[in-house]
Amino acid sequence: MNRDDETLVRSLLARAADDLPAGGVPAQTLLAAGERAVRRRRGLAAGAVAGVAAAVLLGSAVLTGGLRPAVTPGDEKSPQPSRSAPTATRGSAPTVAPEALDPRQRMFRLGSLPPNAGHQSYRSDRKMIMASADVPDAISPGGPVEAGPIMAFTGSVMVRMGARGVDVLAEQREPQLGGGPTPPPLPGRPVAPVDGHPAHLWTGDGETVLSWEYAPGGSISVTVRELPRPEAVARQIVAGLIWETTAMTVPFAPVADPPGSVLDGVEVRTFRGRWLSVFAYYAVSTAAGRATGRDVLVGVTDGMYAGDGSDFGDTKLTVAGRPAYAVDGPKGFGAYRVAQVPSCARCVAEVNLESEAGSASVGGRDGALDLAASIRMVEGSDDPAAWRPL
Repeated sequence: MNRDDETLVRSLLARAADDLPAGGVPAQTLLAAGERAVRRRRGLAAGAVAGVAAAVLLGSAVLTGGLRPAVTPGDEKSPQPSRSAPTATRGSAPTVAPEALDPRQRMFRLGSLPPNAGHQSYRSDRKMIMASADVPDAISPGGPVEAGPIMAFTGSVMVRMGARGVDVLAEQREPQLGGGPTPPPLPGRPVAPVDGHPAHLWTGDGETVLSWEYAPGGSISVTVRELPRPEAVARQIVAGLIWETTAMTVPFAPVADPPGSVLDGVEVRTFRGRWLSVFAYYAVSTAAGRATGRDVLVGVTDGMYAGDGSDFGDTKLTVAGRPAYAVDGPKGFGAYRVAQVPSCARCVAEVNLESEAGSASVGGRDGALDLAASIRMVEGSDDPAAWRPL
C-alpha cells in the first residue's frame, strides 16, 4: 500500500473515531495504533481503499485483521552485542541542520542493506527524509513473493533524517493499543557514538532504534524491525550510509502543478532493482497563505497491478478510452488512477487528493482523472538514468 493510500485510510479512521461511543478504547489510542499497523505492515490493497473506508465507517475492525503475522528471520535468540564500537557514516555528513530540507535533493543513499531486502523506498520532504529497506514475503503461505498493491514484509529497516527541530522518534512516542508494557524512556540508553556524536539505543514494541544528532538540533534514527541482532543491523546500516547530494528525478514528463501549490516531497519505491512507483507531493496554500500539507499526489506505478496495468477490480470506468479507477472519500479525499500510460502500457498514472484544498485546486474528481490521463512518460523511462529532475 502506498503512503498516499495510508494517509487516506488514516483520515477515514479519524472521521470514524469522531463517532465512537463513549468509553472503551480511547479514540486517540485507537488511531495511533491503527496508523502504526498501517505503516509497519503495509498490507492493505491500494485498490481496496474504498472497501477499507466503508468498513471503517461502519465500525468493522478490518485494519489489522487478515494481515499475516510477521516472521522474524533467523534465530531470535542470537546473542546481542553488549557493547558496540563507534561507527562512522561515509562521505561528509552535514554539520548544520537546515530549517527545511529541499525535497528536490537526495542527501544520502543506503550502501548496505539487510539480506533479501528486495523492496526499497526513498522519500524526501521539507521536514524529513525517510529511506527504507524491507524483506518482502508472500501474502499467503506458499504463494509468490511479488510486487503488487498488497505486500507483506518479514523485516525492515528505516532511516529518518530530520530538519532542525524535527522529532525523528515521534512514531515511538505514540501510545500502544491496549496499553502493554511501558517501554523505556526515549531516546534510550547511551551507546557507542556515531560520527563522533553521542548515540542512544531504544527497544520497544518490536523495534530497535539507534539515534544521534548529526548536527545541533538535527537528528537521525535507524529503526530495525523484526530482524535478528537488531543493534548489529543498525550499525551495519550506519556504516553503509553514504552522504551525497543528487537531484531527485522522476520517470514522467512535466505536468502542470496544481494551482497555488508548492512541491512538498518526492517518493521513489523499487522492487528487486526495478522502479515500482514514483510520486510527487504538493502542498496547496490556504487563503491565509499557509501550506496545508500533502494535499495532492501525482505519480505513476510500474508493475503494481496485474496484466496490462488495468486490474483495478470491479470498475467499468474509462477516461480517454483507457481503464480507470476512482474512489471518493470524505472532505476532499480521493484516489484516481488511469491505466495504460502511452509508451508504457503496464504503467498506471495516479492522482490522489488528501484535503479539500487539494481537491479544489485540481477541480475535484473530474479534474483529478483528467490530470492522471494527461501524464506521459519520459523517453527511456525504464532506466532511472533517463529520468528528469523536478
